Amino acid sequence: MACVEGVRACLFAVLLASVAAGPAWAQASSTAAKPPNAARVLAPGAALDAAVQAALMVDAGRVGELWDGASAVAKRAVTREVFVAGISAARKRQGALANRQWLAVRRQVHDGKQGVPAGHYVSVELLAQASDGKLVRELVSLRMDEDGTARLSGYVVE
Repeated sequence: MACVEGVRACLFAVLLASVAAGPAWAQASSTAAKPPNAARVLAPGAALDAAVQAALMVDAGRVGELWDGASAVAKRAVTREVFVAGISAARKRQGALANRQWLAVRRQVHDGKQGVPAGHYVSVELLAQASDGKLVRELVSLRMDEDGTARLSGYVVE
């Protein structure tokens, strides 16, 4: 994954990668990893819809709006300016994306002890074709916030 300039932007990308690929994926079916409130579980279809909507906002250059609606967890990790600059630069390198398809929808519950804020997360992996024909992976992470609303907690394009 290419990091944009600035330590905070790279740190944000590392935080997002840890949310999406941390060891808790393997624990998703264990009793210890069950969310404290089953009503706060985001359905896979709803997560996929939200992830595609977020990716379409990035396509449309609406990265700032995406950050505006993000989870407080994401907003604490990176400023709006750094988020917008980082995502915009990463996507500019890829060019226009087409033929977006989903690869995976994963659920993860963190207890806050592994460097990731506690909470229920869902990450959606998307695969799209760049303007040069190469395949591009997008990872959209959502967090079920305390008010029961799923909000963006990260976006990474590789």
